[in-house]
Amino acid sequence: MKLPKLTNIGAILSVSNWETVKRVASPKNGSHISGETATHANTRLTALTGLLIFLLLAAEGVTVPFVGQLFTLHAFIGWLLLPPILLKISSTSYRFVMYYVGNPRYTKAGPPKPLLRIIGPLIIITTTLLMWSGIEMVLIGPHGSNIAFWGTIHKASFIFWFGLMAVHVLAYFLKAGTLSISELARRSGAHSVRTSGRLIRLAVVAGSLVLGAILGLHQWHLTGPWVAMFADHQKFG
Repeated sequence: MKLPKLTNIGAILSVSNWETVKRVASPKNGSHISGETATHANTRLTALTGLLIFLLLAAEGVTVPFVGQLFTLHAFIGWLLLPPILLKISSTSYRFVMYYVGNPRYTKAGPPKPLLRIIGPLIIITTTLLMWSGIEMVLIGPHGSNIAFWGTIHKASFIFWFGLMAVHVLAYFLKAGTLSISELARRSGAHSVRTSGRLIRLAVVAGSLVLGAILGLHQWHLTGPWVAMFADHQKFG
């Protein structure tokens, strides 16, 4: 199988509007990956990454009410999320830059709705604060000198992040889900070049998940002090 040349990083990084999603997701679309616009290929990657993040966040959310009993799992999923989140931030940021510098492929695809353009940067900021504070808390342990500060940042950023993400998910879930299912269900008998592009996107998303798992396993031992602290709290009330 001959792999297509990735002559433009835009073939990997972006998101597009609903009309583009419907056009790209259609099984009747006969365009090859080499003939697809950068926004088409990027939309598929962004949708897949977004779906993965959504599923991981759902799993993370289950651990929140029971964080005392499930802290190790909570921390592991946090590490697992890090590379996919960075991939999606890169994807959407690339499209943002290409649109505002006037790249014709991205201006033709059009921008997101005004509200989504406003909350997009806010989601990146709150996500960064949420992940950063969580990592700091794991690294310094429950008795670290700055634990109260990072704990406050973690809780506050989560509140703002949750509200912004609720709007984001409601706006994109149907689109991303439809496109992701189309990408995952595509038959292997399709044109070899187009199939290669699909495999590259799947490999990139899967690679981000594997990298997150490696990070989580490597940092697994850091949860020990937290587990011990929660155990003491349960024991002594």
